[in-house]
Amino acid sequence: MAEAPNPVPEAPPLERVHRFDDVRLETPAVDWPVEVPPFEEGRFHGAKHRALQVLMRTAQESALRLPGPLQRGLVSALAGAGRALDRRHTRAAEDYIRAALPLATDPEVDALVAQAWRHLLRIALVAVGMDRHVMGGRLGDHYEIEACPQAMEVLGRPGGSIMLSAHVGFWEACCPAIVGMGWGPSYGVGKAPRNDFVARDLRRARESQGMRVIPRRGAMAAVPAAVRAGASVGMLLDHRPRQKPVYAPFFGRIAACDRSAGVLLRRVKAPLVFYACYSAEGTDALDSWRFKLRFPAVIEPEELVGLGPESIAARINSELERLILHRPDEAFWLHDRFRGAPEGAPGESEAESSRAR
Repeated sequence: MAEAPNPVPEAPPLERVHRFDDVRLETPAVDWPVEVPPFEEGRFHGAKHRALQVLMRTAQESALRLPGPLQRGLVSALAGAGRALDRRHTRAAEDYIRAALPLATDPEVDALVAQAWRHLLRIALVAVGMDRHVMGGRLGDHYEIEACPQAMEVLGRPGGSIMLSAHVGFWEACCPAIVGMGWGPSYGVGKAPRNDFVARDLRRARESQGMRVIPRRGAMAAVPAAVRAGASVGMLLDHRPRQKPVYAPFFGRIAACDRSAGVLLRRVKAPLVFYACYSAEGTDALDSWRFKLRFPAVIEPEELVGLGPESIAARINSELERLILHRPDEAFWLHDRFRGAPEGAPGESEAESSRAR
């Protein structure tokens, strides 16, 4: 595993939580309080989509069965090919890493780019292996949970919550532990792939782990209803939105952020619980199937009163930065995070920046 260059000072250690260790990771009998729109878009279901889904699933299952050295060799080979062929995302990763880790040397940046490509493939293998290797076991056999006192206090109080994370660690592995801890009923907001068969597989996998998927296009109505019904709703908010973004600082640079997320979070008036799921210290997740689930921070709804979407985005970004810097070697640096951002001051909307020019 690549060493994290230029590590930042750690926040105070989180409490190790043991009281969920004996929980069985089983598909819960859930009475979903809120119905959500279909996750599949309903227009990507032709023969070529079916063939691609079968091919992808077969490749994932076959790679998952390989002995460790062969599996690692295959992942490295495919990652190297992706890096060489997709120069746009490779350059985006280099730019992103230099923003997040300005003291990193060229060899350290190069190592993290290579690791990001490998990590992308490892996440895909973890996603298809969860049912076989994790479900049915004890929570403590697969997860170490660390949490700040505020997160455990939110878990113990009535009412729903919003759970926020970034594309770092093994976000595909978090569902069983989150549901097992009692953050439920549980929903997750996601963008459906442009393949209805793949989207159906993803939805079924999430529901087998106790989480129902809300498509992004239906989130503005479904998320408030779910939180009011006492559910938790998870979102990954470090992506670059394509429509009507707001702009806020992210690792010292201006980045496009999701405007609708800021509006939604202010409207819902629920605690924001930040979390991330990493590989357990000193282990290879694909060998041990052990993870560390951390809950390092909470933002209470009254802290967002009077803030606009830009200010909310800036506040959220500061917590997402900490999640990413905790394990830079497991960050998904391949996002083109800063593309299209204006040169105006942090916090300007696109319209404000345009008027300034």
